[in-house]
Amino acid sequence: MRYKFICPLFEVKVILVTGDKKQLGRYTEEFGENEHDAECHTLYDKDDKIDAFLVWIKNPMDYNGMVHETMHLVRKIFDCMGVPFNSDNDEIMAYYQNYWVRTFWHKIKIKENLKEVKI
Repeated sequence: MRYKFICPLFEVKVILVTGDKKQLGRYTEEFGENEHDAECHTLYDKDDKIDAFLVWIKNPMDYNGMVHETMHLVRKIFDCMGVPFNSDNDEIMAYYQNYWVRTFWHKIKIKENLKEVKI
């Protein structure tokens, strides 16, 4: 499954893809050949400007992998926006990661018709 979001805070595009790497379509090259089951990447346009952030999770029930990748997502977005990613800023990091965890998990639960997950 593929989901597209626009962050209300920074107005950046975030794409979440679940399923095996075939689901990545044209983004497959960004992920290469590796053994990971979840990843986060920055996508660039033809002018080498950031176009979107892409999170891929092989198994939509992999809540732990999704939480892990949202931390990478937050760091990438903060870096892009010039927001410090350090212990002085940990409260906003936590709230922002929580936003993406809730947003992703809500969409996955609805689309995948999930009732519960082992954490």
